[in-house]
Amino acid sequence: MVGPFLLAIVLACGGVAQAEPSLRATRGSQAEQNRLADADHLSRMKDKEMVQRWARLKLLVPVKERTQDYYLHAVPSDYRYLRPWAHLLLTRLASQFRQRFRRPLRITSLTRTVGYQRQLARRNSNAAASTGPKASAHLTGACLDISKKGMSRTQQSWVRNVLYQLRAKGYLYAIEEFQQPTFHVLVLRRYVEYVQERLRAKT
Repeated sequence: MVGPFLLAIVLACGGVAQAEPSLRATRGSQAEQNRLADADHLSRMKDKEMVQRWARLKLLVPVKERTQDYYLHAVPSDYRYLRPWAHLLLTRLASQFRQRFRRPLRITSLTRTVGYQRQLARRNSNAAASTGPKASAHLTGACLDISKKGMSRTQQSWVRNVLYQLRAKGYLYAIEEFQQPTFHVLVLRRYVEYVQERLRAKT
């Protein structure tokens, strides 16, 4: 039986406490990312020449090594590119994070090629495959990793909640990784629609 003191605490807290949103990966997460990428008609980057060709066509856009809102850590210069809508998410999320917490986001991975993914797999047994239904979403150019290193629990919670809400609405697919502390984000084309709606709402 719940005592009156404990009951008062429960009622004051609004009943049952809500669990914090979770972005933990499941056994089907990798396949789901590839399903979403295929539905978005995203090609995979085969090699550096393909990355450069797509950059010339503006199908990929360059990502600056450092801005006031984010900085790249250990991202080779040949792979500092993103799909335009993924770049849009990076710039908006990083700007909001810096305005709130007065520090930039640390970005540890962007576009990868098949060859680069194979190199990672040789060094890291947890790296995703370079081909097949469970290939890394980074091959699409629409994916980025946000490092949790140096983030406070409050900062991690804010990023987690933002990504969770956008994932629930179908604008991206995000996973929180723990062995390598990052938020892994596959941005979908529909994210542009979300931004347009937000901008219209402000006018």
